[in-house]
Amino acid sequence: MSDPRRVAILGGTFDPIHLGHIAIAEQAVDGAGLEETWLVPSATPPHRGAASASAQDRLDMVQSAVAGHPRLRVLDIEVRRPGPSYTADTLRELEAGYPGAEFWIVLGADAARDIVTWHGREELLGRARFLLVNRSGVDRLAEADARRLGFDAGGRTLIIEVDSPAISATEVRERVAAGLSLDGLVPAAVAEIIAARGLYASEGAGGLVG
Repeated sequence: MSDPRRVAILGGTFDPIHLGHIAIAEQAVDGAGLEETWLVPSATPPHRGAASASAQDRLDMVQSAVAGHPRLRVLDIEVRRPGPSYTADTLRELEAGYPGAEFWIVLGADAARDIVTWHGREELLGRARFLLVNRSGVDRLAEADARRLGFDAGGRTLIIEVDSPAISATEVRERVAAGLSLDGLVPAAVAEIIAARGLYASEGAGGLVG
């Protein structure tokens, strides 16, 4: 199979990946007329504290979650790269590895509002394509809001509405720590990995894309 030409890039800690992430990944393809979504787990997230699960555990969970979703693919480029997982570095690596492909960086409305804190922000806003996602449980981002943040709304930036369950990775971790069921929150294969490896069992009440 040849590589697709128009691809959504959904990065995140995925600590763990949940059904909200899967809904966004699938609907990003349809919402912008793309071919696939590539999920990119971060190794060292620069905008939050250290992940609870290891990079390898999180990568394994994401790979198990996309099984049966032919339009979703997982890349390990940030897990393999040392240092903080910056989107600007990832985009350069993807463009070098897949010349001619058109990449769209997927951001939830909450993450989009934090763009002012990003490493390489000016480079990204000046040339990258963005797919901003309004989803359940987060204040909606309008085109005017996106423009004020520096996005090229209506040009290299599209805003889509996504019907996704209002799930957070924090909620999943806290339910694991409390010994509660994860039914309806994560794919069954992810729940199996969490149980088999004892992930999040000692989490206290703590701290998407999560």
